[in-house]
Amino acid sequence: MFAAMVLDPRLAFVFLCMLVVGAAVPLAIGWARVLPEDEPPFASPEGSSQGSRSEVSTEKTKTRKHNTFAIVLLAIVTFSYVLQFPGLRGDAALHWLAARMPETWLVWMLLAGRAFFVVTPGLAACYSVVQPNSLRGPLISSGILVLLLWLLQPMLFAAMTAW
Repeated sequence: MFAAMVLDPRLAFVFLCMLVVGAAVPLAIGWARVLPEDEPPFASPEGSSQGSRSEVSTEKTKTRKHNTFAIVLLAIVTFSYVLQFPGLRGDAALHWLAARMPETWLVWMLLAGRAFFVVTPGLAACYSVVQPNSLRGPLISSGILVLLLWLLQPMLFAAMTAW
């Protein structure tokens, strides 16, 4: 590969680390936005009545509306990131699947799964650009970075092992 001849292995390692950490940060931010907030540890004296707590919680739920499709896209992008995480070996799962289904089905299933998990982060980024939602920023940045991770990781691994 051309990247293996041109790119220094240390620089390829730095680029791979930047991609992995850079894709993880917006995913963590997105999941932090989805999960509900904790109550403050020390409630104020006027907020101790039951009626005011329920009013505050209903106001918060009204102002914080999530798009369920964006949450599903965030979950798929997260799973796509986990599948492409360096060092995660899927040999045991492939061996288990190969023992339970015909080889042609396994090949087509792996091809379709790979295509799905490569294309979906890009589609999530495009969806967030077009459709405004509460996860817009994290979906755009994580979708682009996970897509880059899928596309550039083989070249960076080849450059790291070329020496």
